[in-house]
Amino acid sequence: MKFFEWQIDMMESLKPYVDIENKRMAILTNEDDEIHIALEFDEDNNLVMHPRWNINITILGDKYLKFTTNS
Repeated sequence: MKFFEWQIDMMESLKPYVDIENKRMAILTNEDDEIHIALEFDEDNNLVMHPRWNINITILGDKYLKFTTNS
């Protein structure tokens, strides 16, 4: 999926919720019971990640990320 200029790949067991207006995204489980990571852009338009638990972040390239879990 695209999140502004960023390409983000994620497991099918993860579900994104995007707030375009505020440039934020939360990635939850498909059952919506756990937040794995939240992403947002700061005032300088840098991507800021707030990992919670059970999330693996892999950098695949420039502005290209992959999120997986251990589950």
